Amino acid sequence: MTSRAVSHGMRTRPSFGFSDADIESAGKLRSNSRLARIVSFLHTAYLLVHITYWLAAGSFLVLFPWQSMWENNYILYRYPSLRPVMSNPFLKGAVLGLGFVNLLIGIQEIAHFRKNSRDFLSH
Repeated sequence: MTSRAVSHGMRTRPSFGFSDADIESAGKLRSNSRLARIVSFLHTAYLLVHITYWLAAGSFLVLFPWQSMWENNYILYRYPSLRPVMSNPFLKGAVLGLGFVNLLIGIQEIAHFRKNSRDFLSH
């Protein structure tokens, strides 16, 4: 903050090379605004990472309980009393169910992303 901004009680914000008009118009998402394009790109990138996370986590949780590493790992060698719990089919089924929920959330996010991108492009 500059001394002038402090003495007048004004708050300043970093502009990162954008004019105040660009910053003010970012909420309106004008298609010709550089800031709007950057915000749109970052939002799309965030959504793609978000969707990838849900699908990857769901796939892992669906497949991992049925792999040999589920019952043969360092934690079970270190704490053998956990082996009956980890080999319980009900626990494996619960983890599988959680994986399906994650996959469904990922599919829902894909549908939501496609709907929003279609609405955004139509304007």
